[in-house]
Amino acid sequence: MVVIADEAHRSQYDFIDGFAKHMRDALPNASFIGFTGTPIEKEDRNTQAVFGDYVDVYDIHQAVDDGATVPIYYESRLARIELSSAEQKVMDQSVEEVTEDDELTDRQRRFAKWTGKEAVVGSASRLKQIAADIVQHFEQRLSAADGKGMIVCMSRRICVELHKEIIKLRPDWYSPEDDKGVIKIVMTGSASDPLDWQEHIRNKDRRKTIGKPLERSQRSSSPPNCP
Repeated sequence: MVVIADEAHRSQYDFIDGFAKHMRDALPNASFIGFTGTPIEKEDRNTQAVFGDYVDVYDIHQAVDDGATVPIYYESRLARIELSSAEQKVMDQSVEEVTEDDELTDRQRRFAKWTGKEAVVGSASRLKQIAADIVQHFEQRLSAADGKGMIVCMSRRICVELHKEIIKLRPDWYSPEDDKGVIKIVMTGSASDPLDWQEHIRNKDRRKTIGKPLERSQRSSSPPNCP
């Protein structure tokens, strides 16, 4: 019996009380094979430690040579996080107060620390800086070639706030309609999310439609579509 796991990282490592443990307990003699694009080296969260040595590696260089993907180029861009010593002290104390509660689980403590980081990374001043840089970068790139871009954020809240900052700079990029405008947020959500998130919450089919390439005539005359 062979168990094949796609995206074999992170969620596959919960051997304490998670799905991975139940699968191993139910099928102790099965061979487990994992497919992953992001093996992680952190404590026990390691794809090779869970699934064993690599059977085969198909790296980005092979994918480019085969024409399966376009070449990837990296350009470093730095958006500094600036906090005064007083602000830093208040934040550190707040996180310590929450995480030192003996009744909290490890997961709750990790989430509390993550929330502190998210607040700093997604601060209003930093998002304004990033929005200005994105707009300038995309417009310069469009002067040389057609295309679109994808912006990946740390949280859904940051996605919404960054979207607001970008459309403040370029209001003509925005439309609440799926088939209009050139900048959209692609994220999951529910009716219980904040009211100003609701226009960005779409079903699977609508999210797929937004992700499809624009028509050539649209690309040649519009800023990039950047979900």
